[in-house]
Amino acid sequence: MPSQTAAFPSSRPSDVYELLSRANPDILTIAHRGVWSAAPENSLNSIRAAAELGVEFVELDTQATVDGHLVLMHDSTLDRTTSGKGVVGASSFAAVRDARLRVSAGGETAALTDERVPTLEEALEEARGRVFVNIDTKFPHELPLVIATVRRLGVEDNVIIKSDIEPQSGSFAVRDADWFGSIPYMPMFRVRPGKFAEDLRLIEPLHVPMVEVKFTDIADLAAGREELERQNIRLWINTLDVSHNQDFNDSRALKDPEAVWGALVAAGVGAIQTDINVEFKQWLAGRAGR
Repeated sequence: MPSQTAAFPSSRPSDVYELLSRANPDILTIAHRGVWSAAPENSLNSIRAAAELGVEFVELDTQATVDGHLVLMHDSTLDRTTSGKGVVGASSFAAVRDARLRVSAGGETAALTDERVPTLEEALEEARGRVFVNIDTKFPHELPLVIATVRRLGVEDNVIIKSDIEPQSGSFAVRDADWFGSIPYMPMFRVRPGKFAEDLRLIEPLHVPMVEVKFTDIADLAAGREELERQNIRLWINTLDVSHNQDFNDSRALKDPEAVWGALVAAGVGAIQTDINVEFKQWLAGRAGR
């Protein structure tokens, strides 16, 4: 297990905007649910492992218990990742906290650890000053609770909030949120074939530092590069095996990283979310050395 006292080097950007600016030439790593190859997913140890590895972002899932406590959990139930059973939103915080986390991505045969399900507050404190956090709010109606937690802890500069949008709709409800403009925001949408640059122009009123997209043709990403540069937007792509971005996925990257990660970077991608963070960091280090 990586050291629990590891932290970012002193050159760590002071806030998300500095990190995401295209003036920063680094390709950013996003650890999906933390580095769960080294610890239970969505655990405090998975955040510590990310900090030790030098990951810039951890993506963490949060949802509320029946008594209003925000905890880290991807699934709607406790079954896969813990010793507990039942729906998270129908369980008390005490019941959720009583459950023990399973190693890695969990499953019935995965060994139990001594770790407990963390609260969002505990996770944000663990990440503070060490790694930035992308908060995935599993149920949109719970976003006010998430925002209240971020504000109470004063970590607005250490997080980014995301939601799905339709660029061509011409109407973005997020602009009416009381937190919009004070907490970094990232829209997610599917690239329309041949219209990525157009979609980017449509979302310009949002003034976002980064977008997360799905695509069906990598050429569309490259075609949006000029518009991304004009608006100073960093492009985030998932190479998770479940992302369905053609065959640009982690399994293929393990066999041919240049055909996956290399091709994405060449197309203008500046942030990649992956489940194989160690291998991705090794590839980045080798690329920097060439």
